[in-house]
Amino acid sequence: MKNKVKNFSSSKRLFLKKSLSLASCGLFVSPPLFYIKKVQSVTKKTLASSIEEYTEGKIKHTDVISAKNISYLENLVDPSTYKEVMFENREFLLSPSENDHETLFPPFFYQATRNNRNKLSINEQNNVVDKAGAEWTGGLPFPTTKSAKEITYNLALGCNRHDQAVNAINGSIIDKNGNVEQSFDMVFASQQLSGICNPSINDSIEDKTRYKHLLKYNAVWFSEPEELKGLTFTNKWFKDQYKFPELYSFSPNTRRMTKLANSRRLSEIIPNINFSLSDAYGFGDPFGVWGNWKIVYKGPFLVSTQHNWRPDLPNWDLPITGGLKGQSYYLVRKQYVPNIIVIDITPTGYRNPGFAKKRIYIDSRNMTPAKILYYDQSNNIIKSIEIGYSQLKINSSIQPTIRNAPILTSLKKPDWNWSWYICKNHRTKKIGRFHLAESCTGGWKTTSDNITLNGTPDEFIEKYMTQKGIRKLFG
Repeated sequence: MKNKVKNFSSSKRLFLKKSLSLASCGLFVSPPLFYIKKVQSVTKKTLASSIEEYTEGKIKHTDVISAKNISYLENLVDPSTYKEVMFENREFLLSPSENDHETLFPPFFYQATRNNRNKLSINEQNNVVDKAGAEWTGGLPFPTTKSAKEITYNLALGCNRHDQAVNAINGSIIDKNGNVEQSFDMVFASQQLSGICNPSINDSIEDKTRYKHLLKYNAVWFSEPEELKGLTFTNKWFKDQYKFPELYSFSPNTRRMTKLANSRRLSEIIPNINFSLSDAYGFGDPFGVWGNWKIVYKGPFLVSTQHNWRPDLPNWDLPITGGLKGQSYYLVRKQYVPNIIVIDITPTGYRNPGFAKKRIYIDSRNMTPAKILYYDQSNNIIKSIEIGYSQLKINSSIQPTIRNAPILTSLKKPDWNWSWYICKNHRTKKIGRFHLAESCTGGWKTTSDNITLNGTPDEFIEKYMTQKGIRKLFG
């Protein structure tokens, strides 16, 4: 067995050496499917419980990873991250993975997910129901699944993990030379209408029949710079997972709402940000517009699902690293987990999508997408999305303890949220990066499930998801 592993490692190093030499010329080709399957077959027999065990003590969970030591972790990161560390001076921090699953979810969503274990299935109409035929009521529908189809349902129904949310965001676009091309502030807002986990949100909806066919509303708008202020996109989502959301945009110049084609979901929301509405939460589409789900890898990996909230820094900002000017990427924390799931899916519901497939790296503990790679017909990576998450509570043994009061929900337990996105176009070399902020231009503050501040679901939708409300915001 040792000889087999040794021979595999030798051939793998040769493969990576050839791939990286191509990368240095701008011709990086991602590992083909057979390579990932070989990794899968080996890792099943050599599963380690920690980064120290995996590297035989060469790497510790407190180390800084750079070009000097990334070679020890070459099977634990995706091809894009490996190239960025090896060639672009990117670094990242390691931290120990916490095994308490409650730290990986918002509290209400965690309760609903725990209650769903082995209770739900997909019926002939492709709806998620319990054994009595009742509809899914929130949380991950299939928290322990091993099915690619059910995993994709988890992504589609479990992407928005708060019932009502306003996310203030700070971000920048970095050009190919490592300069800040543009900075921006924007807001994500969402209102769940089906699968509501928080009883107070559910009880505050006066007429539930009004939304009987709807899953949720969400919107994104810009508040900075001045030339983008008021640019808004709104989505009305249906319970039918084979039906595209109704997508509208609001132009601050014409003060009109325009209905957009479904294909607009795949386009950048602003030039060079490399982020589309389809990228939101790693899977911003209904289940049924993607197909050919296939699990291509299960095994150990590095994910950024803990310890990425930075209340010690102004406005929850993050340090920066890498690129020609040392500011292309966020300096983030990653944890070793023994089991992630990687799935390949194709955009069967889109016409001329501009790519062949996307590969999603998923933390199997809470079904969050950690990395998304878009591939062209030649199996080259053309775009990557990397996402970090965190419980909104500081682990004092790992993180700085300045301004370390946790953000608590009404259950008096720490909240949880996404922390940052790094969105890269591998052809233009431009990067859009943005992070969850305490507040942003326009007086917007990050809040979750706060109907006292933001209003009931009816009021929230009227204020932030309708033409009348948006005109009032930016009129």
